[in-house]
Amino acid sequence: MVVLRCAERIIPKLHAFLLIFANFAVADVHDELDIPRKYIRSRELNSYFNLRLFWKRGYRWQESSSEKKWCMQCTLNRCTEGSSIKIDTCDRSDSRQQFYFDNRRIRSRKNKQVCLERQGRSIKLDQCNNSSSQKWSGLFESREFQLRIPGSSNKCASQHHHPKAHERVYMESCKLSVENKTDKWIVY
Repeated sequence: MVVLRCAERIIPKLHAFLLIFANFAVADVHDELDIPRKYIRSRELNSYFNLRLFWKRGYRWQESSSEKKWCMQCTLNRCTEGSSIKIDTCDRSDSRQQFYFDNRRIRSRKNKQVCLERQGRSIKLDQCNNSSSQKWSGLFESREFQLRIPGSSNKCASQHHHPKAHERVYMESCKLSVENKTDKWIVY
């Protein structure tokens, strides 16, 4: 009888503990595999956005403490294969600056056949495929993130130093990008 009373008190507590533990375990697996919680499933291709360099109060870019909104943009007007990626003043109506998340790839809205691809240090648009050079980690919808190679924290997509118009975006040391405060992006 005493055993039953103890079990009645312990089982609900054990159940609650196991539920909490299971939630942490799932979160740890997502973090370990670098799967953003918001993007476990592919985002719909009709939900496009701009990728903007993250800025916050206290940043000084080009000797100015006022906010600048720099967005990724393909360098060729039609965003064709081989187009490099640069930053320019954000324009939400410019389809050259609009992208989709698609199965950990970043697909162009202007030309849905091409995705951002790492080619050495360069980042260019190339025909979308399932290659690892088109997969990105760190993608979040609701907060800033580093755009990185899956499984690596050494290289980030950046434009190297304090941003200005038409600078190319490429893979840079995350450490250097952090020093220049150009290591993070946001969905805009």
